[in-house]
Amino acid sequence: MHDLVIRGATVVDGLGHDPIRADVAVKDGRIAGIGEVDKDASEIVDAGGLALMPGIIDLHTHYDAQVTWDPTLSPSPSLGVTTAIMGSCGFGIVPSPPDLRDLIMRNLAVVEGMDLDALRAGIDWRFQSFAEYMTMLRGRGAYMNLGVLAGHSAVRTAVMGEAASVRKQPTAAELAEMKRLVGEAMDQGAIGLGGSYSLNHSGWGGVPMPSTISEIAEFDALVGAMGGPGRGVVEISSGPITPDAMEEIAARHGRRIFMSTAIALYKSSIRSARSAYSTPAEQRRRAETNSTSRSPVSPCRSTSRWQARTHSTAIGRSTRSRPTTASN
Repeated sequence: MHDLVIRGATVVDGLGHDPIRADVAVKDGRIAGIGEVDKDASEIVDAGGLALMPGIIDLHTHYDAQVTWDPTLSPSPSLGVTTAIMGSCGFGIVPSPPDLRDLIMRNLAVVEGMDLDALRAGIDWRFQSFAEYMTMLRGRGAYMNLGVLAGHSAVRTAVMGEAASVRKQPTAAELAEMKRLVGEAMDQGAIGLGGSYSLNHSGWGGVPMPSTISEIAEFDALVGAMGGPGRGVVEISSGPITPDAMEEIAARHGRRIFMSTAIALYKSSIRSARSAYSTPAEQRRRAETNSTSRSPVSPCRSTSRWQARTHSTAIGRSTRSRPTTASN
């Protein structure tokens, strides 16, 4: 006997087939049949006149803070999203040493356009480590399935504090601690690592988000700290970092990398503020990037002051493709 039978729905299977009217049976949390199914079931739902389809997997969200006060994760479930990936671009809220929590919130407020007062009032800091954050999530009763990325900027902030957005190179001890935190997150259930080198990603007061000023060797080291080949995935807003460079990292560690690349145009005032945190070589590189950019086509998510043209690239080991979405 099935646990659930949904009868008479118009089924859209997500595989490109034409919609069909069918019954869907569920047993032990899995689809057991589509079409003509047994009538016996613990629960029967009449879905006549309704559409039934697989839930949407949202590969890029920033619900890391909201989930601590809003398990409904509004509005995504009402839009058909059943699984969300959090920690995108590496902008999570864990690890969260108490003395750095306001810095974490201030940066998040700017880079993702969130209300700082809402973050300060809403985040329930019942966690400090990644393990404690995952325990909170498991007991929160979130409406969606959740996957959490360990964050490059998050671990850099936890280890380096305010210097994370100013000092390009960590000490050997700081890098070792960042690697330890990434490995620990993977052991506690993280699905991978999020990062960013996007020129659009600035935090409180116009400072760069921490990962965006780091050497690519630091990112490479953190990808390696995730574990053995094939363990976890990497999501990165790669900015000026080329797909070829990312492909080398993917091949070296046997890791799949999903890239979102942005070519940014800046107003002169914003560019000047950002240059204060850059080496002369970086300033020349950014100037060259800006001078070769074409007219932007869409506004940057984090603030209307910047605009960017974006494309996505999925890299798996030494094979590269350019889909607009990624799937297993």
